[in-house]
Amino acid sequence: MLDTNNLLLQTILVPVALSVATLSVGGTLGKNTGWIAFIATLYPTGVLAYVTLQLFSAPSVQTFEAAYEWAPYIGKFTLLADGLSAPVALTIAILAMVISLYSMPYMEHEHGIGGYFSLYLLYTAGMIGTVLTTNLAAFFFFFELMLLPSWALIGIWGTGEREKIAFKYFMFTEVGALALLAGIVTVRFMAGTFDIFKIAARTTDVGLPVLIAIVTAILIGLFIKMAIFPLHTWLPDAHAEAPTPISALLSPAMIGIGGYAAIRILYTAFPRVLANWQFMMTITVLALVTLVYGGVMALAQDDIKRLLAYSSISQMGYLLLGVASLSMIGLAGATLLYVSHGFSKAILFMVAGIFIHNLNTRSIKMLGGLGPRMPYTATATLIAFLGLAGTPPLVGFWGEFFIFAGSMYTGFAGMLKPDLARVTVTAVAIVASVLTAAYGLWTVRRIFFGSLGANVKDAREGPDLMVLPIIILACLAVLLGVYPTVLSKIIGPIVSQLASTVSSF
Repeated sequence: MLDTNNLLLQTILVPVALSVATLSVGGTLGKNTGWIAFIATLYPTGVLAYVTLQLFSAPSVQTFEAAYEWAPYIGKFTLLADGLSAPVALTIAILAMVISLYSMPYMEHEHGIGGYFSLYLLYTAGMIGTVLTTNLAAFFFFFELMLLPSWALIGIWGTGEREKIAFKYFMFTEVGALALLAGIVTVRFMAGTFDIFKIAARTTDVGLPVLIAIVTAILIGLFIKMAIFPLHTWLPDAHAEAPTPISALLSPAMIGIGGYAAIRILYTAFPRVLANWQFMMTITVLALVTLVYGGVMALAQDDIKRLLAYSSISQMGYLLLGVASLSMIGLAGATLLYVSHGFSKAILFMVAGIFIHNLNTRSIKMLGGLGPRMPYTATATLIAFLGLAGTPPLVGFWGEFFIFAGSMYTGFAGMLKPDLARVTVTAVAIVASVLTAAYGLWTVRRIFFGSLGANVKDAREGPDLMVLPIIILACLAVLLGVYPTVLSKIIGPIVSQLASTVSSF
């Protein structure tokens, strides 16, 4: 066990504390308030990078833990960084850090810039807290902390019918949160604890139908957050009309947290439910429908932000397939896919923001021939779309490969014995993965190749602070693809433990 010295708590408190500072000085500093947000996100990035490297270099499985007395009947406020939570939390911190730089030139002409960065930091703290906590009451608190700032960011600084879209986003997510709360409260009544590591042992006498009902309630909340079909209709509007830097956090970082939480909560607290064939096949089919639907809808879009929004729905289908794989390989793939999707989708939303900022358009048909004028942006865009398509040598390749391999393993010789239904669904998903390559390469072709359109004849690379974050994330996607061991080494032991708990039932 490693002494954390409150490091994990600081990754949450520093952004919260500096959110007050950004609000108070925003009127004076203007867009330069973003440097405070950068510092506030640089610190948790450094801490979580240190934690991840410590886990990587340790000869055996280790964890960073912190526990604080909180309140009667709720239990301790607990934080945990291990091979599952550390990569996810670090991805969130990296994205928040680089997007804070991107926000400065993008938001420079907007009003209330101090309020924007203040809410931005609260949103970041909510996401990191949701991933690190292992107390379900604290999980729900941070789950709501993600919602409120993001709702305000869309409603105040969004585009189009932003108030209506923000309201729709709020209502969908709040309904999911209430379903999640119902499940959490019922668990507390049954198990007498909010600690996810104690629930399984304390619910051995609870009937399986009751546990399935509890898990269903929890999953409704998580699936709305992930935009799993048919609970997805809020996402295309919210991601398309949010201010682009927030779209670059909503899609890459926030929605995938639902998948992370499904792994952490279900495999730790409810392994008996996961051993139920009908329940898991339902989730597997939902994953297939989601990834196919999102891919088909992405192909039909001309608005690049809506294309990316539907792409995110499709990617969450892949992530859910990994969650439902019941295999350590599939769970490792789901975690790697979270990282890959985070980097790739943030790149693509920021590229869309450059088109909006420089060319005042988000219509793909209004673009064309931009490759020679925007070589760095074109290269990063291609890398990002190839990452989503699972193309080597990018980290997305390992994510998709492990997800498919894990699901196939379970179907042929895994925990539930030979299962032709799972094998068939996985095979269809593999074939359907061509949709990602189709909409990605088709988009690259339409935007960066061909003749230069008259309306974009003055196209050029975006400001340095908009291009630099894109290049950083593209490099990380390539480096982690070439050397995925830095992640797989720490992910492997924890997902192996989680998968083994299901196999015992």
